[in-house]
Parts: sequence; C-alpha cells; structure tokens
Amino acid sequence: MKTIFKLVIYFIVFVLSLLILLPKQGAYNLLEKELAKKDIVISDEIRDEKLFALNIKDSKLYYQGIEVANTSKVSISSFLLFSEIKIKDVKLLDSFKTMAPSPISNLSIKHSVLEYDKINIKGDGLFGELLGHIDLINRIVSIELIPSKTMKNSYSKLLRNFRLKDGRYMYEYKF
Repeated sequence: MKTIFKLVIYFIVFVLSLLILLPKQGAYNLLEKELAKKDIVISDEIRDEKLFALNIKDSKLYYQGIEVANTSKVSISSFLLFSEIKIKDVKLLDSFKTMAPSPISNLSIKHSVLEYDKINIKGDGLFGELLGHIDLINRIVSIELIPSKTMKNSYSKLLRNFRLKDGRYMYEYKF
C-alpha cells in the first residue's frame, strides 16, 4: 500500500514539475515561426512567463507586412488535460474597420485531451457573440454568430457570407 502511494505521489510531482518547467517561451517561438510561414508576424510584444502560463502584452499583428491589429493581452495556458489561449481587447486598425467590427473584447480558444479532435472557440465584442469549433479530423471550421445591432446595421455585407438559421448566423469553412 505504501509503495502504491509513493508511486502516485512521484507521478503527481513529475507531472507538476513537467508543467512548471515546460519551455513556454520556446513553444511561443515555434508558434511564431509557423505563423511566419503564412505571412503572419507578431511583434513589439512584452512577454511575461508565469508558473503555468505565458502572458503577452501590447502586441502588433502584421499580415504580409501590413499592420492589421493590436492586442492588449494574450494569455497562453497549458495544463495536463487542456490548453487555452485567451485574447483580450483586439483592435483592428482604422483601415480594416470597414471590413469587420472592432474591438473584439474577448476571444478564447481551448483544446482538451478529452476532445482531441476539436478546438473550441468563444468570443464577444462589438460584433455580438461568437461560438464555434474546429474539427481537426474532418478539417472543418464551424462558427455560430449571434450578431449585435451594430453588426446587423453596419456590416450586412459580411453577414451575407453566413447562413441564417433560427436568428443565428452559421458559417462553415473546409481547409
């Protein structure tokens, strides 16, 4: 009985040590390298590594060399059973505000080991409320949008890309 108890304690200490000592900066640098292949660059960020998370403040997002958006805070957390990216206060630059509403208050992206085939997305902002998921096996992005009045009035061209179903706007994309 004591041997089993010791093994369980050793395993718990090992897992906690692994989570704490996980190279968060290295994982973020790998993410930046993969985004660079798609002409997406994150720059001017301030990194702050915590025990279980990596916080990134005041970053600028560039697409094909053009500054597209600014974020105030991005938090990347990884635990034993799930990982989560929380993005707060995304502001599009003035030239892109005609294409999509800005700011985006909160955006949360979660992946769980228990649901290994899905990445869940949740967000809210000036556009309304967004729920969705990415099916990794079938390679389908499904988004459900509950638009705000501002979204319906000012961004009707964008809403034409969505399918209306029970007062909710649905969008699917295969990649």
